[in-house]
Amino acid sequence: MKTIRKLLTFFSIAALIVSPTVFAGGSAKSEAPVIQTYDGAVVGTSKLVRTKHGITAQIRTTGLTPGHAMTMWIIFFNNPDACADPGNCNPDDDGANPAVGFDFHYAAGHVVNGSTTTLSGHLQAGETSTSGGVEIGFPEAVPLLNPFGAQVWLAVHSHGPAQTGPTLAAQMSSFSGGCETYLPFAGGVAGSPEEVADEVGECSTFQIAFH
Repeated sequence: MKTIRKLLTFFSIAALIVSPTVFAGGSAKSEAPVIQTYDGAVVGTSKLVRTKHGITAQIRTTGLTPGHAMTMWIIFFNNPDACADPGNCNPDDDGANPAVGFDFHYAAGHVVNGSTTTLSGHLQAGETSTSGGVEIGFPEAVPLLNPFGAQVWLAVHSHGPAQTGPTLAAQMSSFSGGCETYLPFAGGVAGSPEEVADEVGECSTFQIAFH
């Protein structure tokens, strides 16, 4: 995740995270740009709705390769005040701290078929079955416990060219589906255009939004 830490240093996180607007009925909404992890270019928009029951997220973005399988992930830090830099969390420094309550969960997935793609999904508070962290070796799933107070990121993860049958189903429903090689490493966060998944078996996270 070092690429993300560099990105947060280069682009002030305070400028990227938009304070949510609180509405009657107990919901909070925010919007934020979608940026490429390797250069910070803005490629889309994202929306987040928080309620006591969970988080609903939507990304509308460009720059995805038609015919490739993509998933969207809701990354959260339940207790941002416990982060090394309180309120400005990142997986490098805070992911292993139990007090932070870090994990990332599946939200949506499909095959890209146009120049503009929309991914939408919901994460229920308390849910553990959708954890991507467990897939890559976390000892246990961490549920979303603080929908209103958590620091939340949305991430687009490429699984490369869409396959068929069970492999395609896995590509669109899990973090590691169809992945034989993570670019550039086991976190899969692209630090250059060459590290965006392009071949069968390659996977990487290459777009992100901060809320």
